[in-house]
Amino acid sequence: MEIIEYTSDMQVPVTRFYNHLTADVPHCYPVSEEEFAVAIHGVTTGKADEKEGGIDSETAFVAITEGTVQAFIHVGIGQEEKVEDVGVIRFFGYERGARRIGQAVLEKAEAYLKTHNISKIFAFSQDYRYRFYHFGHAYLSDALDQVQALLGYNGYHRSAGEVFLDWENYTVTPIPASLPVTLSVDWKQGRGQFPNCTVKAFQDDKEVGECWSVSGGEFSSHPDAQNWLHTTWLGIEDEFQGQGLGRYLLQYELQEMHKVGYRHAAISTAWDNHRAFLFYSNCGYRTVDWTYEFVKNLSQTPTHKW
Repeated sequence: MEIIEYTSDMQVPVTRFYNHLTADVPHCYPVSEEEFAVAIHGVTTGKADEKEGGIDSETAFVAITEGTVQAFIHVGIGQEEKVEDVGVIRFFGYERGARRIGQAVLEKAEAYLKTHNISKIFAFSQDYRYRFYHFGHAYLSDALDQVQALLGYNGYHRSAGEVFLDWENYTVTPIPASLPVTLSVDWKQGRGQFPNCTVKAFQDDKEVGECWSVSGGEFSSHPDAQNWLHTTWLGIEDEFQGQGLGRYLLQYELQEMHKVGYRHAAISTAWDNHRAFLFYSNCGYRTVDWTYEFVKNLSQTPTHKW
């Protein structure tokens, strides 16, 4: 086994490895070599890509055994709340069962990050993740549990989380709220085949609630992503809650998006937003994934025992 720094001539095998590793991660669709090159081009050019959550001092390491990629990690230097420089792991994965190889690659990346005098390392932060990795708001998926386990073993702990719920082949008939409102629907074309949608509720010309949903095509160009919508925000003003308005807004938006071609719906919420989780899970959605951000304080180094 050898660990080498990523170069552009590794683009094909590393892209294949990424696609293989994320095949069972919900809403991770195969990416082309060209798409992967955009996400990692800061490693080869030294220039951050703002559209891809670019960071400074990027590098990546690849572990190869008998000509086969077995682990890959992409790291760099970002900022926490635009104040403190921190280490960033944009993506990390290793072949299930290749624990020692994953450990060696992680240690190699940490050694690199430590040369930049940082105190923390964040893994799979929303601010720095690949655009095509999962839908928006996702962190490290439970489907990559071997990666979660290795990070935990090395002193990383969960610092944030997002639960994802899906509603495949959804059908919905909106139930009006007990509160009389007027709705507006705004469409905006994005990266996806179908447009993104925002529905707002008004009472006496005052906005009292809104729901935002975007195309799965915002995150992936793969055909299978185009029929999915991801609801990224549902909010009702405090004094208007408890009257069925949130349900009505969500159902109305799902209905309107179904009319233009969407067939499947995804939604997510913070791991500790029990109220939203309860609402979504009783609205037709079913849990498909738990995702987590991990952070390591370098002043607290764990002791390993294999």
